Amino acid sequence: MAFQQFFPFIPTNMSWEDWNGNLVMYYSQELIPYNAEENWLETAKNVAQLPTFSVYPVPDPTLFTEWQNWALEFTMIINGPSS
Repeated sequence: MAFQQFFPFIPTNMSWEDWNGNLVMYYSQELIPYNAEENWLETAKNVAQLPTFSVYPVPDPTLFTEWQNWALEFTMIINGPSS
């Protein structure tokens, strides 16, 4: 499967399970863990270290207290500026 450059799931009005599940399915070529919301940091740290995303300035998840804030910044970075 080819790398998907656009991730069309904005975490603002989603549950962690939905957002994490979509990330797992959309980037199925990567071993992205599916965790419960209380373990979001583990998933975020894993994603931040994956080679697929190494070309992006993925934010350090430890700087965020809420998964939605990290996921929104991550999504905006990998999707690039909107036109």
